[in-house]
This record gives sequence, C-alpha cells and structure tokens, in this order.
Amino acid sequence: MNKDKIYFAILLFFIANLSQAQQAPLLQFQERNTTTLVLNESALPPKKYDLTNSDLQVKWHLIILDLIEQTTGYTPNVAARSMAYIDLAAYESILPAYPHLKSLSGQLQGFIKPQEYEIDSTDFIPQLALNNAMYKTVDRFFIAAPYVWMEKVIALKDSVDDIFSKDQSNLAIMKSKNYGISIADMVLKYAEKDRAGDGTFRSYDMDYRLPVCESCFEINRVADLENTGPLHPRWSDNRTFLEENNTDFDIKPDFEFSKYPGSEFYKAAMEVYNTSKEVTAGSEKHIIANFWDDAATYTYTAVGHSVSILTQVLRNKPVSLDSSAKYYAMLTLGLNDALICAWKGKYKYNLIRPIAYIKRYIDSKWEPTLLTPPFPEFPSGHSVQSATMATVLTSVLGDSISFTDYSKYWVGEPKKFESFWKAANETSISRLYGGIHYMQALTKGQEMGKRVGENILKLKFEKE
Repeated sequence: MNKDKIYFAILLFFIANLSQAQQAPLLQFQERNTTTLVLNESALPPKKYDLTNSDLQVKWHLIILDLIEQTTGYTPNVAARSMAYIDLAAYESILPAYPHLKSLSGQLQGFIKPQEYEIDSTDFIPQLALNNAMYKTVDRFFIAAPYVWMEKVIALKDSVDDIFSKDQSNLAIMKSKNYGISIADMVLKYAEKDRAGDGTFRSYDMDYRLPVCESCFEINRVADLENTGPLHPRWSDNRTFLEENNTDFDIKPDFEFSKYPGSEFYKAAMEVYNTSKEVTAGSEKHIIANFWDDAATYTYTAVGHSVSILTQVLRNKPVSLDSSAKYYAMLTLGLNDALICAWKGKYKYNLIRPIAYIKRYIDSKWEPTLLTPPFPEFPSGHSVQSATMATVLTSVLGDSISFTDYSKYWVGEPKKFESFWKAANETSISRLYGGIHYMQALTKGQEMGKRVGENILKLKFEKE
C-alpha cells in the first residue's frame, strides 16, 4: 500500500469518529435521578418528601402498588406474599442502625438469620441498606413486570442511592449497600421454601378438579374473564409466617346448605338478592361496592388496598424509618397469613356463590353488581384481610386515626374514614352489596382476620 492510500485511510478514520462525536447520544433508558415516578401518586395531594424517615418506604410502596396492578398474574395471594417478603427484608436490613430493635429470626417459621449478619452500626447508613434490600426483592418478585415499570424501579433506587451516598465514605456506602443486598438474598432463599412454588406464576392447577355437588362452588364463566379455573386451590398449603396462623381457627358456616325456602341458607341468599335491588347506579351502596372492588388485573388487589391505607397515613404523618419498617412488616406478614387462612376455609367448604344459588333457586335472570371471583365463597377474603389490617394498625397507631383514602381515585371521590375499623367494616359489607358473598362469610371472615392479627401482634420487635 502506497503512502497516499495510508493517509487517505487515516483521514477516513478521523472523519468517521468526528461525525459520531457530533451526533447526539441515543438514550436507551429513561433518565435517572428523579423521584417523581409513580402513576397512582398523581392522585394524591402534593408532598415534599424527606427520605430520611418513613417517606422512603412510602415512595417504595407507592411504586410497588403500581407494579401489582401492572404485572401479569398478580392475584391478591401473590401480592400479599411478595409484599411480606419485601417488607421483611426491609426491616431486617436496618437493624444494625437501631440496636433497640429485635430480629424476627427464630420468631417466624423457618426463618433463622446466621450470626455473621450481626454487624455494628459503624459506617452504616440504614437508608442505603433498606433501599438496596427493597430493590433486590422487588426485582425478584416482579420479574414479569413490564420493562417501563422496572425502569421506574431502577430510577427510584438510583436516585435514593445518590442522595444517601453524598459526602459519605466509600466504606460506608459499600458496607450499607452490600448489607441490604445480602439480607435480601437471605430472605429470598427463605421465600423459596414456603411451598408457594409455581402458584406465584400460575394461579390455577391443571391437576385440581372442583368437587361437584349441590352446595359446591362452580366457576361463573361470564365473570372468569381469563377462563383460568379455580384460583390457587393449593394456596392453603403454603407456610404461614406464624405457626399459630397455620389454621382456619375452626371457623365454619353457621348453618348447612339447603335449597328449600324458609331454611337459613335460603334466607341468607334472599338477603343478598334483596340487598342487590338497593344497589342502584349512584347509590351509596353502589359507590361502596365499587370502591372496595379491588379485583386483580386492573387494581392493586384487596391486600394492596390495605397497604395503601398505611402508606397514605404515613405519607400524611411521617414517622421514623425504624417505626415504618416495623409497621409495614407487621401489616404485610399479617396479610400473607390472612389469605392463607382464608384459603384453608374456601377450599375446605367449597361453598356455592350467590350467583349460582340465586339463579338456580330464586331468579334465573339475576346478576350481581360485581363480577364473581373464581374461587369458593366462604369465608370472605376481603373481610379476613381487612380485619387483619384493622387489628394490626389500630394496635400500633391507635383507634382514632382519621384518614382520606384516595386508593380508588378512578371510580369517584376519595372516601374519609375515622378509624381503621371503619374502613375494614366498609370493606367487608361491600361484598354483600356487590352480590358475591352471604353475610355469614363477612362476619366469620372478620373473626378469622382478627385472630390472625392478634397473633401477629405477639411478635417481638423490641429488645427487652
């Protein structure tokens, strides 16, 4: 090759690189370092966040609620399980900074934290540890989340890391981040042994067959939009966090099935039928039914609604980070156990839903206000989990905490409640108004939820 050809090749090389340098860089990802991220937050009153306190977990739970709504397959059962492990990791991740707090190791079934996780508070930043523990667990439990939503998760994680890494030593930054990640890994290994298995990805079981009898639950194909069959028939086999909650507490229907007019069962169905006539468009009962509908696939589910209540309370009245970590852990551990207990009852009694009973024995043209879920009737899952919520939050925050619930901003005005029990009671009765439960499933469900919550309150979060 002569000199002219060599010079020409070199010239082309520099021109090509100059051309590339002058082009605007192509952005492959959403810009990071922003904390204005979450869709449902747009419905809430404006707020300036202080991420040193409970606001950090509030931000995380706002985006978790959106992830539940946006991620395929997130039933209430899966949502309760995921949030419980996420909040367990968050709580355990900050313990080195709060020597008064006690680990839940040895208190939860099968949860043992090795001695090497006991570290001192020197060069430790709890916000960084919690942030990375929550990111690691959220990333795992929402593995099927849409790409655009996981970008928001990464953006939140990165922005918080930047805030709490400023003016800190490399030792403190790495120690705190790595501790949070290691705690998350430990909790994720713990989660693998809870027997949820494929139920977290597939809500139905191809090997399960519903029993067939006059009193038995049957799928309403009009309401079962995904045609999946009975939802989570094996969920009752999952490990509860507390051994005391691995039961249905021998809570059973008050009376046996009967198709005959004058029987207690027939009267219960007539109550549903007659109440439905009062649930007219725009009526208070119609508003209540829709507000607490919380159906999976287009809301963040009933348990998400309960977590949203705590989130909104803390958003309005922040507390310390150690307090919020304890409150979220207590609530979500309870919600997980509540749905396992409820599912023990549902598939034990396999009770017929009002829509099937009323159409067969009372009025063949009747339709309920809400779509009937694809699982047995007794007890009401909404009633169980909301009673657990009210039991736990009333104990830790008080019985006169008033709040405005913006959770269902797309169905109407936000609702104001004077206490957690006021909200729980309305949650429960909404299922009668919706035409999907008999009254006894509500009252008995609340009884079950209280028992679960009372057991959760026995956990020791403070050292003696």
